[in-house]
Amino acid sequence: MESLAQLEALCERLYNSQDSVERAHAENTLKCFSVNTDYISQCQYILDNALTPYALMLASSSLLKQVTEHSLALQLRLDIRSYLINYLFTRGPKLQPFVTASLIQLLCRVTKFGWFDDDRFRDVVKESTNFLSQATSEHYAIGLKILNQLVSEMNQPNPGLPSTHHRRVACNFRDQSLFQIFQISLTSLRQLNTDVVDRLQELALSLSLKCLSFDFVGTSIDESSEEFGTVQIPSSWRPVLEDPSTLQIFFDYYAITKAPLSKELVGIAPVQCCISWRTRLWPQD
Repeated sequence: MESLAQLEALCERLYNSQDSVERAHAENTLKCFSVNTDYISQCQYILDNALTPYALMLASSSLLKQVTEHSLALQLRLDIRSYLINYLFTRGPKLQPFVTASLIQLLCRVTKFGWFDDDRFRDVVKESTNFLSQATSEHYAIGLKILNQLVSEMNQPNPGLPSTHHRRVACNFRDQSLFQIFQISLTSLRQLNTDVVDRLQELALSLSLKCLSFDFVGTSIDESSEEFGTVQIPSSWRPVLEDPSTLQIFFDYYAITKAPLSKELVGIAPVQCCISWRTRLWPQD
């Protein structure tokens, strides 16, 4: 690659060109960033210096593939993780949403794959709350997005990670971090409560839904089953879910939301769980 400008032009063609031949040429030229571990440092250079969102997207998606498909050294993964936290904090509010989403997915993938390798990977929840404590709504949104993606990442199998290892990570995350994240979602909903639902409230509601929809017992849900809609939760969650103030939060948001948000984020999971209490309590080990 002769220059960063040339790379940015190729990325523009890769993501926007209507010419399939042109796109294929750009993809073939740029694939080295996602398959060759020697290019990981180049991806960081792109993130630090590129001006176009498509070049940033290339660097982020390439790193995601590297992390997923290669057994990278522990220190390298820790460096990537720290870099992403700092990058999202300093530059995240000004990035295009699709770039931010890609970087957050990368952060959560690195976190999941390294969950048992070093305790620093588990600091991601605490670090996400640092975003929530900032004065800007942009930082607050990034913090909620990280937690949303983290719960999703931990709740689904990944290519490159054996299913048994996925379950070990998911169960440990469930026991160590999920309840704290659910409480963060409730706190956010209380702090953000107004008569108009905005993007931050949607993210907080989505986070509550993801927490309550977590695969607590490690079995896939059959939507045709009579059990669909029943939430499996640890017994330690019961006091919070039975607290009238928790129920009132979801009633308040239900009153001011419209479909599909009211149906998907309030009607289906949290309110159904709290109102009907058709929840089967699953004791923790």
